[in-house]
Amino acid sequence: MLIAADRLFRDGAITGPGAVAIENGRIAAVLDYDPANPDLRLQGGILAPGLIDLHNNGAFGIDCAEADTDGFRHLCRALGARGVTSFAPTVITAPFASLHGAARRLRAALAAMAGEPVARMPGLHLEGPFLAPNRRGAHRTDWLRDPTGAALDELLADPDLAATLKLVTLAPERPGGLAAVRRLTDAGVMVALGHSDADAAEAQAAIEAGARLVTHVFTAMRPFHHRDPGLIGVALADARVHACFIADGVHADALALRFGFAAAGARAVAVTDSVSLAGLPEGSTARFGGDSAQARDGAARRPDGSLTGATITLDEGLRRLIGAGIAPASALRAATEAPAAALGLADRGRLAAGCLADLVWFDDAFEIRNAWIGGTALHPLPAPARHAAAMPATETIRRDLDELDRADSATIMAALLDQEQEAAAAVKRAIPALARLAEDVAVRLEAGGRLFYAGAGTSGRLAVLDAVECGPTFSLPDGVIIPLIAGGGAAVTGAVEGAEDDAAAAAALLDDHKAGPTDVLVGIAASGRTPFTLGALRAAAARGLLTGAIVNADGPLATSADIAVVIATGAEVLAGSTRLSAGT
Repeated sequence: MLIAADRLFRDGAITGPGAVAIENGRIAAVLDYDPANPDLRLQGGILAPGLIDLHNNGAFGIDCAEADTDGFRHLCRALGARGVTSFAPTVITAPFASLHGAARRLRAALAAMAGEPVARMPGLHLEGPFLAPNRRGAHRTDWLRDPTGAALDELLADPDLAATLKLVTLAPERPGGLAAVRRLTDAGVMVALGHSDADAAEAQAAIEAGARLVTHVFTAMRPFHHRDPGLIGVALADARVHACFIADGVHADALALRFGFAAAGARAVAVTDSVSLAGLPEGSTARFGGDSAQARDGAARRPDGSLTGATITLDEGLRRLIGAGIAPASALRAATEAPAAALGLADRGRLAAGCLADLVWFDDAFEIRNAWIGGTALHPLPAPARHAAAMPATETIRRDLDELDRADSATIMAALLDQEQEAAAAVKRAIPALARLAEDVAVRLEAGGRLFYAGAGTSGRLAVLDAVECGPTFSLPDGVIIPLIAGGGAAVTGAVEGAEDDAAAAAALLDDHKAGPTDVLVGIAASGRTPFTLGALRAAAARGLLTGAIVNADGPLATSADIAVVIATGAEVLAGSTRLSAGT
């Protein structure tokens, strides 16, 4: 299979055009040119390696500490649909018997799910129980332990845990800490430093002993001081370690994230520290680490308001990093190449021959268009490039909601509302373009011009609604805002078959209204390519009107307009029902 893309994220940079050849689930070659006849041509956006989250306690109602095989399967499917093709299931501080039980269930799930096209789990991440009491965060004090030889003997005696353990976060200053780092490293387990009150010398000693990551820099560790830089200073300055940052913009301020990424460079790793509340509506509650937690104010919090994890998935973390001012290439590297290198996953995280064909296609707003695991697409594929154009993101199917019809009404409504929050966030990201369009329209209206809307179906009806409501709301006289809807007045209350495909109809309507250079036309279309709306836009441009487009997917409308507002709301809860999020 050969997938061509306008842009690729490759070797730390966004380049293109190019293509990725896939054979037997792996990347066979990466081409630095646009091939003539690919099997699939991705229009717009960026093709990148799949996202890798090294710190994920759960999401979508699933807690990695308690999940059985069905729970892990649900989590892996849902994360894969969000472009997270690998993640380290993370279990926080608990009694050893509980940790052994979690490892047993994970091992069983790995065996049962082998070969399925779902997010991969390279191994267990234990965050604790070898943590500093005064930097414990949400971890229970009564379950913390010193990493003594006896404690490690007890922990590692369990064959399921020994078989699945990939990463341990510990505080190196605790009694036995340095010996534990050496022992774990010698056993092939990666060690991260975190939830620690270590000073710089203690942190550097742990790195000499073999530690190679720092868990959520800035969070749950000794604050930085210019005479005592502590673990934060070592994480940012020592070239031997990868510095992991929670990417939600809550655990660390945007300015701190920019500072951290600038200091760590290619060693920066984006993680979520997500809990089971991730992907659930604000206000949802769950048990986590032995105590209650609630999705509140953009994160998971204990009843006293203290942070206890994040409520995002890594694709949202990527968008938040970019929104915080981190360059897209740096953010992408931190979510793909860097975590793979940090955990020694040589077969993923890069677009390179021999790597697993775990891929993600982003649109220009870094919303997920599609993802592949081992070359298997997780959403329906667009038609081959030589036969048809790519399917708009608004019309793809959310495979994480395949069983929504079996859920109770409250769960269905929560899913709908959750997607509406995503729609509102997409509008917020589009504010710069939307504001420019509004300001340019205002100049025309103040000079006596008119605003024409053009749309079909739901888009046309929303245009009619806005035009009608602007009269009583702003005391505008009739004829200032004029909606042009495919099919005319009959289409306001019912469907008019074929009207949306009549590209010439809009030009005739503009002639009827004697539209000219003092006017503005804004085309509205979820797909970004509706023929009636595109015909209106091109006819308006030919008559000298200022043109704008408000769309939910890239396409000819966006490229044809003077000012394009692309509001990437993505796939609908009900596939193709763009009266929902796209309508919002």
